Amino acid sequence: MKSYVIHGPRDLRIDEKEEHSLAEDEVRLGLAYGGICGSDMHYYQDGKVGHSIVKDPMVLGHELTAVVLEVGQSVNGVSVGDRVVINPSLPCGKCAMCRQGEENVCFNMKYLGSAAKRPHTQGAFDERPVVKDHQCVVLPANADLKLAALAEPYAIALHAANLGDVAGKRVLVTGAGTIGTLAAVAALEQGASEVHVSDIHQAALERVRKLADVRTLDARDVEERVVSGELAFFDVVLEASGAPQAFNTALKVLIPKGRLIQVGFLAPAELDMNSILTKELIIRGAYRFLNEFEKAVESVLAKPALVDAVSATYEFGVTDEAFEASLNKQQHLKVMIHHEAYGA
Repeated sequence: MKSYVIHGPRDLRIDEKEEHSLAEDEVRLGLAYGGICGSDMHYYQDGKVGHSIVKDPMVLGHELTAVVLEVGQSVNGVSVGDRVVINPSLPCGKCAMCRQGEENVCFNMKYLGSAAKRPHTQGAFDERPVVKDHQCVVLPANADLKLAALAEPYAIALHAANLGDVAGKRVLVTGAGTIGTLAAVAALEQGASEVHVSDIHQAALERVRKLADVRTLDARDVEERVVSGELAFFDVVLEASGAPQAFNTALKVLIPKGRLIQVGFLAPAELDMNSILTKELIIRGAYRFLNEFEKAVESVLAKPALVDAVSATYEFGVTDEAFEASLNKQQHLKVMIHHEAYGA
């Protein structure tokens, strides 16, 4: 079985991986669509994401839809032939955080395609990945598998919007990449009164306008326009760019007692901590998702126009070309890998 294996920075290979027999609670899948995530791009480009460093060869990938090929003996609720989308999260269920219902920050979390722990948790960019039965969300027989593969990033966006308590609020989303774009869509779905999206790339802003009823801003002059009174202060900022400059801008354009939700991994930098104090701002990190995954599947399937967020697909087996395309943020929003045998 062929797999996308990262060995180090810019060292992505298609390796042969041995298949094993199924445990009683496992499901063998045929990969249909796999979305290349921001973390996959960081592993490809830098060999790491934040503190998660690739130290051993690791299969990438955690955004996927698939067709069920085989099920273990005790599997119920998932059948051969089902079309499914996969929840990549595997909390332990036993630690202090899991016991209090905060599974997304489980101390022992395993997440498909993550180098956070060693041994690394292998991902699912295999021709025939194997997952636990409870990770499978069965889709309607006529579901668009490409569209459904957006469920995992949408769950992350929905979690951020929920933490921001955006209903009835004036919201700024900084960064018009995949998560930022989907965060804008999620904020509107959660009842935000107004959503603005900022970015330094006009092409990215043009894309987000086609996918959501938002106002777009050039990130380089947002602070000046707010401070001058041309734009009103924002109640909530969903920071999805990972750029320290965007974080500092968010502190300036938030109303006192406003809320900043940090969604993207933030590069090391000097941050304006005094604004947090003097404005009594609420700063929260948003990490992956909690109980939003099935809601995200439902939401994505109800928004067929979101499939246009997928700007390119590459056949399974294409490596550098697909990942280099993902890094081109001016040209692409979401790039996916497609296996024709299972994603027809």
